Amino acid sequence: MHVPPERQGEEKLDDYVFRIVLVEPGERTLGFLRRQVAPRWVRRLFDLAPEDSGIAGIYFFNVGLATPRIGRRREHPMSDLVHEEIVTVPQPDGRFDFGHRLARPMPTLAVWISSDGDDSNSHFTVLIEKIEFILAADSVF
Repeated sequence: MHVPPERQGEEKLDDYVFRIVLVEPGERTLGFLRRQVAPRWVRRLFDLAPEDSGIAGIYFFNVGLATPRIGRRREHPMSDLVHEEIVTVPQPDGRFDFGHRLARPMPTLAVWISSDGDDSNSHFTVLIEKIEFILAADSVF
């Protein structure tokens, strides 16, 4: 990653080697005008919603670069629907392993896995060995 760890997530540096994203169903939809200006990935997420519903929120759980930033949360400046949290950082060899307990049970419309290096012109390979979701009253993944 060509991103200074202390600036990760800022404008032009909004890249993360790995994100797991949960899309919560809701009432909000993209109208004609919003659809025209929305980024392609946002349109795609809205397209996953059944025709008679929309989205309540898009929750990013990111692998960051700096340990002090673990737990950092923000509402993304691009949309009040997008919420992010840095949940872990890679070990020195690049591997990461994390568990994350959601603050509340969340019905989930879609799970999206993303690797993103476009802002910083970063190139990397991600190998996912295992993803496990534990679906219970105290939702953990």
